Amino acid sequence: MLHSILSRPSVAKLTMALILGAQMLGWITLARGNEPLPPAPPPLPKSRSAERRALREFDRFLDHHPLLEDQLRLAPQLVTTPSFLKKSTDLRDFLSANPNAIEALKTYPRYFLNRALLRQANAPVSFKELAAFKDLFLEEPQVERDLTVNPELIHDAAYVQSHPSLRECLLQHPVLAQVFLPPALPSESK
Repeated sequence: MLHSILSRPSVAKLTMALILGAQMLGWITLARGNEPLPPAPPPLPKSRSAERRALREFDRFLDHHPLLEDQLRLAPQLVTTPSFLKKSTDLRDFLSANPNAIEALKTYPRYFLNRALLRQANAPVSFKELAAFKDLFLEEPQVERDLTVNPELIHDAAYVQSHPSLRECLLQHPVLAQVFLPPALPSESK
């Protein structure tokens, strides 16, 4: 039966055209894979609202790429590394479509750490509330490095106890204390 259908001249021509088209598409794709990356479009004029929009879009993108997010949290410079972008086509395409994202990441260098901390919170907390950590991280860069590598430490009672400045920061900001302090560390006592 298949032979009788393929023996018709119009069906045979159509089948042959589809096969040739698929082969050519494969060759074109293979050839394009060896081409250098196209230059990124210039960023749009810098504005806080444009940067915030770009970061909201990046939030949506990263929600669907958790492994990529972990890589970027540990090495944020990867967003501008050509060899990494060549391998991570989804990120490259996103950044091409959202040129303000890279500028926004320069403005908000703790973006990936803040996203990781938001995931550790046991109740809703905003980026604005996380800004309370900024001074702590400036005073205690080791705490920032530790939390970047392992955000779960924010719930580790021994870690919080061994870093009095972190504990004090949490206690001074009730919302942060509520969402991050481990149960072994009551927020009422100082």
